[in-house]
Amino acid sequence: MDVARVALPVPIDRLYSYRVPDHFRNWVRPGRRVVVPFGKRKMAGVVIEPGTESDLAKFKARDILDVDVELPPLSDELLQLTRWLASYYMCAWGEALRAALPPGSAQAKSRTRVQTVAMVSFNEAGPEQPPRGARQQAIVEQVRIWHMAEETPVPQRRVLAECGGTAATLRRLAEMGYLFIEQEERDRFLEERGFAQASNRPELHAAQKLAVDAIHEAMTKKRFETFLLHGVTGSGKTEVYLRVLEEARKNGQTAIVLVPEISLTPQTVRRFRSRFGDEVAVLHSRMGDGERYDAWRGIGEGRYPIVIGPRSAILAPLASPSVIIVDEEHESSYKQFDPAPRYHARDVAVMRAHRNNAVCILGSATPSLESLANARENKYTLLEMPERVPVAGTPARLPHIRIVDLRNEPELRQSSNALSKPLLDGISQRAKRGEQTILLLNRRGFAPVMECVTCGWVPECPDCSVSMVYHRPLNHLRCHYCGVTQPPPKVCPTCDGRDLAFQGAGTQRLESELAGRLPDVRVLRMDLDTTSKKGSHHDILERFGNGEADVLLGTQMVAKGLDFEKVTLVGIIRAEAGLQLPDIRAEERAFQLLTQVAGRAGRADLEGEVILQCLDPGHPIIQFALKHDYAGFAQYALATRSVLNYPPTGRLVSILFSGPDDDATRKTAERFRRLVDSQLTDVDRLGPSPAFIHRLKNRYRHQILLKVPQVVPSSRVREGLFAAEKALGSLPASVRLTIDVDPAGLV
Repeated sequence: MDVARVALPVPIDRLYSYRVPDHFRNWVRPGRRVVVPFGKRKMAGVVIEPGTESDLAKFKARDILDVDVELPPLSDELLQLTRWLASYYMCAWGEALRAALPPGSAQAKSRTRVQTVAMVSFNEAGPEQPPRGARQQAIVEQVRIWHMAEETPVPQRRVLAECGGTAATLRRLAEMGYLFIEQEERDRFLEERGFAQASNRPELHAAQKLAVDAIHEAMTKKRFETFLLHGVTGSGKTEVYLRVLEEARKNGQTAIVLVPEISLTPQTVRRFRSRFGDEVAVLHSRMGDGERYDAWRGIGEGRYPIVIGPRSAILAPLASPSVIIVDEEHESSYKQFDPAPRYHARDVAVMRAHRNNAVCILGSATPSLESLANARENKYTLLEMPERVPVAGTPARLPHIRIVDLRNEPELRQSSNALSKPLLDGISQRAKRGEQTILLLNRRGFAPVMECVTCGWVPECPDCSVSMVYHRPLNHLRCHYCGVTQPPPKVCPTCDGRDLAFQGAGTQRLESELAGRLPDVRVLRMDLDTTSKKGSHHDILERFGNGEADVLLGTQMVAKGLDFEKVTLVGIIRAEAGLQLPDIRAEERAFQLLTQVAGRAGRADLEGEVILQCLDPGHPIIQFALKHDYAGFAQYALATRSVLNYPPTGRLVSILFSGPDDDATRKTAERFRRLVDSQLTDVDRLGPSPAFIHRLKNRYRHQILLKVPQVVPSSRVREGLFAAEKALGSLPASVRLTIDVDPAGLV
C-alpha cells in the first residue's frame, strides 16, 4: 500500500489520503490504527482502503507518522458495521470507528499501551559455585526452590519482596548466569477477574425448553433470526441465555451479551463464568483504560470468545459472533447520547447479527413497544415465558402489590418523612425474620429542592435552567446535569429570609430517615454518589448478597436484573415519579421501572410483596403495574402512539441547536427549519422550540422534531437533512448542531 485512505474522528464524513513510508509498508492494512498529521495537530485514525497517487494530486502529500502494531486491526466485518452505523445515525465514519476502539485510541499519544513485567527463573546450567554475597546467595537459593516446585518464572517484584535486594542485584545475577530475566506481557484485565463461582445447572421448565429449542434450531441452520424473549421477572431468562451459549461454545462459536447497567455486570459475570470460566471477557467504562485495552486486545486475538458488557460491548472486536444477547432490551441506557455516534446498541445488535447470519435474542419482562411491534409484524420471533421458575414443582408466584395512597397519610405531609407506616412495619418484620428489602427512590441526594418558605425562591444552577439538589454529606448544592457545586445559602438572596427548607426526599434523606426510625435495621445505599469508585457496584451487591444489610436502598440501578433469594419486600417511594415528564416514553418507562423493581421480590421459595406509595393510585400506569398487566399497558400505550404517529408507528429524529447566545441559536434553528421544510415535505416537522431544559452547561438549546412515517425511507430523511445542512453553510460562532436518530428521550 503506497497510499492509504484514513478515517479520522472528526465530524466531517470523508476519508483522508496519506503516503505510506517504506518502513511501514508491511504493517499498514485496512483496519489498522495509524497516527497522521491533521492540520497542525497529530491525530489517530483507522486505515480504510488503499488509495492512489491521484488522491494526493490536489494536496501536499503527507506521510503516516506511526502505526499501532500492538492493536489487532479491525476486521472487515467491523469496518462495514461502523460504516452502516455512521450512515444510519448520521455521523462521520471516523466517529463511529472511535467507538469501536479501546479508550484513548483516538488520541495520537495513546494513554494505554501494552505493559510488560520482569519475570525471573532459575538457570540450571548456571555456575556450580554460589555467588559470594549473602543477599545474592539467598536470592539464588529461593529462586531454585521455586524452580524445583515448578513455580517459576516468578515476578521480579515477588523476588525482591521476599528476598530483599534491588533490580540491579537481579540483573547482576543474570549477567553471572545464575538467573534468567525475561519481559512478559502483563495482562491487566486478568488481574481483575476473580469473580467465578460454581453454580448448579437447573432443569429447564417447559417454556424455557421451548425457547431454547427454537433458538438452537436457528443456530443449527446458521439462519439470522431475532427472538423477542418475553418472560416475566423470575421466569429464568438468564438460564436460557446460558444454554444457548453452551450450544455456541460446543460448536466453537463466539457470543456477545449486553447488559444495561454496570451494576448488573458483577452478578451477570459471576453466573456466566460459573459455566464458561476464563472464556468470558468484560468491557465497561468503570474498568481502567489499561484493563479495557488489554481485554480488547485479548478479544481481538481470540482469547475470549464470550464478551459481556453495557452498550459499547456491541462493538467488541469479536470474530463472527454467532449469538448476540441483549438483556433488558427495553432499557434506555442502551442509547448513546454523547458523543457521536448516537447509536442504540439494541438496534446495532440486530444489524450485527444480520450481517453474521447469527441469532439475536432480545430479553425483557417489559419489552419496548418497538420490539413488541416488530414481533407482531413477524420481523421478530416472539418467545413467551409467562410463569416464574418453579419452586418445589410449582411456579413461584409474582409478588402481591399493595398500594399506599399518600393522600390518606397526613402524618407524612406534616413531616419530612417519606416512609409510610405500612412500609416501615414491613421492613421491620422482614429484618426480624432474616429477610431483606429493596427500596426504590429514583432521586439521589438529600433533598431535590431547597426553598425559601417566605418568598418561594429556589436556588438554580448558574449554568443550567434547573434547580440544584442538596447533598448532606458534603453540605453543598449540586447540579445533577453539569456537576457544579456551591454552599447552601443561610439567607434567601431575594427576601433576606432565614426560613430555608429542604423539600422532598432523595436517597440520602431516606437513608437518614431509616436510621432514625428503624435504628436496628442495617441499610446499604446504592446510587451515583456511592458507586463512583471502581468496584463499588460489586462491593455493595456482594455485601447485600452476603446478608450484611437488611435493606438495599437506591435509585433505578436497584430495579434491574438483581436476583437475591432473601428479598421478600420491595418498597417504591414515589411510584408516579416521572409520569409528568413531557416525553412520549414517560409512561412506558414508568411502567417498566415499576414492573422491574417489583420483580425483585419473592424470586425463590419465599413469597414476595410490593408496597407502592403514590399520590395518584388511579393513574392507568399504576393500575397496569398493580395487576402485572403488560398486555393491557401495551394496548393502551400503542393506541396513543398510533394516533400521534410516534414510535413504533412512526420514527423520530431530534435536531438540537445549542449555543451561548440564545437569540443567535434560535435564529439558526429557525433558518434550518425552513430549509428542512423545502427538503422533506413528506415528514411532519415540529419546532424549533426551547428544549425542556432550555439552558444546559451555559448553552441555550432549541429543538426541532421530525416525525417520519414508516413509508418514508431512512435514506430519504438522511439525504434531505444533509442537503439542508449544506444549504445552511457555516454555523455561527460556537453554535452546535446535533442530530439524534431514534432518540430515546426528548427531555
